Amino acid sequence: MKLVRSLLTAAFIAVLSASFSWGQCCGGASYGVVGSTAAADGCGSYTVMRTQRRVVYDRQEVTRYRTCTRLVWEEKQVPVCRTVRETCYRTHEYQVRVPIREMTTKTVQYTVRRPVREMQTRTVNYTVRVPVTEQHTKEIMVRRPVTEQQTREITVNVRRRVTEQQMRTVTRTVRVPYTETQTVTVRGGHWETRQEVIPGRTVSRLVRVPGSCVTDPCTGCPKWQRGCFQRVCCQLPDRVVCRRCWVPTCETKEVCVTRYRCETVCEQVPCCVTRWVCEPQTRTVTCCVTRWVCEPKTITYCCTRWVCENRTREVQCCVTRWECETCTKEVPVCTTRWECQTRTCQVPYTVCRQVQEMKCVRVCRRVCEQVPYTCTVCVPRCVEEQVPVCVSCAPACCGDPCGNAGGNACGCGDNCGCGDPCCRPGLRGRLRNLLGRIRGLVAMHRCCACDHGCDSGCGQVANNGCGCN
Repeated sequence: MKLVRSLLTAAFIAVLSASFSWGQCCGGASYGVVGSTAAADGCGSYTVMRTQRRVVYDRQEVTRYRTCTRLVWEEKQVPVCRTVRETCYRTHEYQVRVPIREMTTKTVQYTVRRPVREMQTRTVNYTVRVPVTEQHTKEIMVRRPVTEQQTREITVNVRRRVTEQQMRTVTRTVRVPYTETQTVTVRGGHWETRQEVIPGRTVSRLVRVPGSCVTDPCTGCPKWQRGCFQRVCCQLPDRVVCRRCWVPTCETKEVCVTRYRCETVCEQVPCCVTRWVCEPQTRTVTCCVTRWVCEPKTITYCCTRWVCENRTREVQCCVTRWECETCTKEVPVCTTRWECQTRTCQVPYTVCRQVQEMKCVRVCRRVCEQVPYTCTVCVPRCVEEQVPVCVSCAPACCGDPCGNAGGNACGCGDNCGCGDPCCRPGLRGRLRNLLGRIRGLVAMHRCCACDHGCDSGCGQVANNGCGCN
């Protein structure tokens, strides 16, 4: 069933293409004849030019666009509410006890001691030291220098300069360059959004301290100490803000570095060397010789000694004695009494109210942009060219071997391929070509040079003029 279906499909396609496939037999009208090797009877092969299309790809640079997204920061006015604190005052009445002091006097008796001074004369004994000078004589030995002139010979060394030529080794340092790879650290980084806590600011306000009753340390009496206002510092709540911070990073890469190393080079250099040579010489010199001679000598010296003596003198002295006396004086006395009084004061208090104001904040949004870029693409292009094709013609194309005359006006058979406009396939030739195609499909034959079934009406199967097997 599948074979019949395929045969019917092939026959339908062959009928539809019969109007333009007749020119494919042995080189139809769509081929240009280049040369022919056929004999006079029409048998042989020739070359025709066939139009062939192929696709050629040309490289072309085109500009395309891609969508990129970037962040854009904009300043925007946003209404915010801010708490404003105001200080108000109200009148407050309170009772206080006021001390009233009164001064009085009283008489007080007291005893005092008064000094009384008197002059007196008395005798005082004392001891004094008196110096006494005496002369003494004694004999001592004295050394006296005596100088004499003497002559003597001495040997001295005299230095003489001698210059010589010598070779010495000089060492010098030479810097030689060399290249090495060094790992360096490059700074980089990225942005990060961090949260920071900003401490609230410190504000101060007045707080009333109530009065109290205290005791006076001087008099021991109680007194009222009124209250006062004290300034107290308090801190507002903290707030959290976001801040962009740059986070630095370190990247490592390899670079070529030219360095220099020191090398030591030794050279022989001529130089002049000066040295001193010592030579002994004898000289006669005159010198002074000093010697000491001891001689006796008599000297006189004074000696002082102290002698104690007792003496007496009259001394005037002052004697003080104390006498008691009774005195009277008036002493002031302070009396304190308390009275109640009504007073008023202004008490501060804080009132909070909300104030709406506009605040400028930065808002980010994403913006899409079309960024152009250049790329290379391959563009297909169809090219038509003439290709030479060698076509073989069967002997039966220009005559029927079975004795059937052709049906064309030129006397040739159907599809002979001679190129004459009058030699075109008729209805009989088309049907014969269709039957040949169907028979070739059934017999699974292939044609190597012709596009139609190798059937000329004589029943030949193999080794025909068109080269079918």
